[in-house]
Amino acid sequence: MTNNFRSNITPTWCPGCQNYLVYAALQKNFADLKINVDNLIMNYDIGCAGNMADFFKTYGAHTLHGRSIAMAMGEKIVNPNLTVCVIGGDGGIYGEGLNHLVAAARANINIKVFVSNNFLYSLTTGQTSPTTPKGAHTKSTPTGNINEPIHPVELLKTVNQEIFVESVDVKDIPKLNNTIKRALEFSGFALVDITQECVAFGKQLK
Repeated sequence: MTNNFRSNITPTWCPGCQNYLVYAALQKNFADLKINVDNLIMNYDIGCAGNMADFFKTYGAHTLHGRSIAMAMGEKIVNPNLTVCVIGGDGGIYGEGLNHLVAAARANINIKVFVSNNFLYSLTTGQTSPTTPKGAHTKSTPTGNINEPIHPVELLKTVNQEIFVESVDVKDIPKLNNTIKRALEFSGFALVDITQECVAFGKQLK
């Protein structure tokens, strides 16, 4: 039952936010795989995706920006029997937390990282993030983003060929569920890059 993992707090994302799809897919796969809620710990980064800290009824930590993976690594090392997950956005995971992401991938720590990648810092109203396309006109780059974007799948494959790392469009529900399932079943480090559009600020990328 997915409600085993759902708190009594109603999600507060914008109407139409695609994080609702991520939230539903995670619950479905936790339930389908019969993950014991008492052995599940979630680590939330700062940002819109990190608001899931209020909506999941599990053990967890709402971490500092960019520090969710570091927390997760420590938890898994101390208690290898836990199912340890990370939920964050492209800012926290690929920006402030990039060094921790690379360290976890190199060590192949058995944690599962789910990234809501909308190519912007959307909680702070739409500034460029590490994955914003080059040339994009955003709130913080009105004349165009001069930086090359990070490509997380390609980057992590150069770090460690033994890990699980895939990207999926959030609107492809069957593939989203299948990818999350395979990541949770994988016996090592796994990252699912979930691409989506911010309904409030994503239009500036078009």
